[in-house]
Formats: sequence, C-alpha cells, structure tokens
Amino acid sequence: MIVDDIYRENYNRELIMDNKRIRNTLSLKDSLKSSKIKPGIIAEYKRKSPSGFNNIVNNDIFKYYNKIKESVAGFSILTEPHYFNGNQLDAVSVQCYSKPILIKDFISSTDMIKSSYMIGGDVFLLIADFLDYNKIREFIRYGASLNMEVLLEIHDMKKIGNIYPDENVLLGYNRRNLETLKIEDESENAYDFLKKFGLPLVLESGISLENVEALPIKKYDGLLIGTALLSGEGLINKIASGKND
Repeated sequence: MIVDDIYRENYNRELIMDNKRIRNTLSLKDSLKSSKIKPGIIAEYKRKSPSGFNNIVNNDIFKYYNKIKESVAGFSILTEPHYFNGNQLDAVSVQCYSKPILIKDFISSTDMIKSSYMIGGDVFLLIADFLDYNKIREFIRYGASLNMEVLLEIHDMKKIGNIYPDENVLLGYNRRNLETLKIEDESENAYDFLKKFGLPLVLESGISLENVEALPIKKYDGLLIGTALLSGEGLINKIASGKND
C-alpha cells in the first residue's frame, strides 16, 4: 500500500534542518475564522498524486498563488517527494505571502516536525488512521512547543480514539480512504462525530465544482482543496457565492 510505503521510507528522507523561516508562525485557526469566504479555503499546491492527478495548468507556484491569494485562508504545500514530487523549498518560497502554511506530508517523527517548522510551516498534518494515540499526543505537544498548529486528519471513524484534542489542533475529515485511494464520503456522519471535540473542522479531498453543492460544506470551518483549484476550475467563486447552501 502506497501510504505504508511512504511511512516506511521516511527514515531515508533528506530533510531541511537549518532555519529558513523569515517570520513568526501564523494561526490557521484564526485565518479560517476571519476568512471572508465561508468556509475558509486552504489551497493546496502539489505537482502530482497517486490518484492520477498531474499539475499541468498551474505548474508555477507563484503565478498560482498570486491569482488566488486574496480569496484563500491558507496554503497547503505537499512536500512528500516520491509519490507527490513535493519539494520542501516550495514552503520556504511562499512565506512571502504571509498566509498560514500547512505542511502536507506523512509525518512520523519529531525531526519531520522540526523540519516543517524550519522551512516556514505554521501547521503540519498528522493522520489518525496510521498513527497511534501516544504518537499523536507526542507530536501535537511537540508542535505546541514550536508554536505550531496541527491538522489531525481522520477517515476511518473507528480510529476516533486516536484523536488528541489539544488547543493547537484542527480536525480534518478526509473523504478519501488512503488505503484504497478511493473517495468514500461520510462527511455528514463524520461531522456529527467530530463536532463533539469542539475544535475547528476541515473537510478534505475530492471537493470539486461538480459536487460541492451536494456536500455539507457549511457545517465545516475550512475546506482543503487541491486538484479542483489547480485544474483551473471556478470553485472559489462558487463557494463565495453561497450557491452550495
């Protein structure tokens, strides 16, 4: 399985450990709360994905973010190099926009978290389906020591016991099953489970111009969107118009 392979290969990763931050950390929680567009949009940048996406339209990261920077609450930078062709220097480069930066990766060590901080990240991703409670708690607390927030993502609600709800945590429901790479949407039920933690909620994966009206996006505080924005669709305008009510 691809995700298992990624976690196994993490020990071979070449991480940037020297400090390339040019500013203090920014809060994604605050940015989502103050976003003029509701739910707030976290715009992801990736070059490819195992689900079949290839970034052809917006391969210049600066041209891409220049077009949408006024409309989004934060950036998500995919940094995994093998399956996503990610590059940590992408995060370094987009600090200039003064938007919260989510380091989207398959983090499995405090070294990866420290590196996420050093390259300018404000938030990092943890995946509850693949990490146990003790590791998640350790990583969230370590992130707090760096003044970083955590997007703690879950797909399988059987793993809800892995959630550690701290002050620096946002909870994400990933519509994609990372074991099969298929969209298996339970966003209504997931919301009912996750709202009990009293934390900001982010809906992730497969949100598009075609399906956004059918999704319960108004229940969530944020939307993490990659492919649909990178493919040049007018999804931001549709969300902003409120036609998905």
